Amino acid sequence: MKDITVSGVRVRKENVKKNGSFSVKNFLVEPIKSGLFGFAIFITILIAVKLFSYAIGTYDFFALEITDIELSFIGFVLLFLIRFLENFKEKDN
Repeated sequence: MKDITVSGVRVRKENVKKNGSFSVKNFLVEPIKSGLFGFAIFITILIAVKLFSYAIGTYDFFALEITDIELSFIGFVLLFLIRFLENFKEKDN
C-alpha cells in the first residue's frame, strides 16, 4: 500500500516539473506586481480626491496621512490575493 502512495506522489511531482505549474514567478513575482499596481491605483485615487477637495476649498491644506497609506495597502493586499489565488484555480483541459 505504501508503494502505491509513494509512486502517486512521485507522479504528481513529475507532472509539476513537466508542466511548470509551480514557479516563483507565478506564486511570488506576479502577485507582487499586481499588489503594487493595486497600491498605486488606491494611492492615486486618494491623492486625486484630496487635491480636488483642496482645490474647491473643502480642506485648507493638502496632506498625505498615514491612514491614506494604510488604505492603499488594502489595494495591495486585495490584488495580491486575487493574483495569488488564481494559481490554485482548477484548469479545464
